[in-house]
Amino acid sequence: MNQRAQTILKSGSLALVIALALAPGCQQPPDPSKTLKPVGERYVAVWNTGNVNDLDAIIDPHFVYHSNLLPEVEGIDGLKKIISGFRASYPDLKIVLESELYSGNRSAVRWTLTGTNTGPGEMPPTGKPVKLWGISLLEYADGKITAEWLAFDNQSYLEQLGFSMMPPSQPKAKSK
Repeated sequence: MNQRAQTILKSGSLALVIALALAPGCQQPPDPSKTLKPVGERYVAVWNTGNVNDLDAIIDPHFVYHSNLLPEVEGIDGLKKIISGFRASYPDLKIVLESELYSGNRSAVRWTLTGTNTGPGEMPPTGKPVKLWGISLLEYADGKITAEWLAFDNQSYLEQLGFSMMPPSQPKAKSK
């Protein structure tokens, strides 16, 4: 081989060695949806079926539930009470995930809930159907959900049940 060909081969080999050495640092990080999505789907399945004992496999014992409707709830047992209570009020409850985003150890999901208020709960049953959307931010560790932040439109929810907003009463005028 002539000297020019040998130089090209050597420099090509060197470039290949450098590329292979740097390749691990250039790899894409793993797609978090591959590990988080199945856990989130199992969580929604618990809401849809009411099989709260399935939570033990997917909820961290120190789980914290934050909602714009309820006080903060801690632990699996507290979450089981929330789900069981809601399902008692809405036996036909159905949650559908509409949009999902995954990043690191977190997910954000937009969901739609439908159900008919026919069962007992904190309020007497109205017999009315509801359809509302909400957003949940979930945090994960070691394959389990550690926290949820949930928000939805409470006013729309209550209006669908037949409640209405009343303006504050006007103070009585002082008589002279």
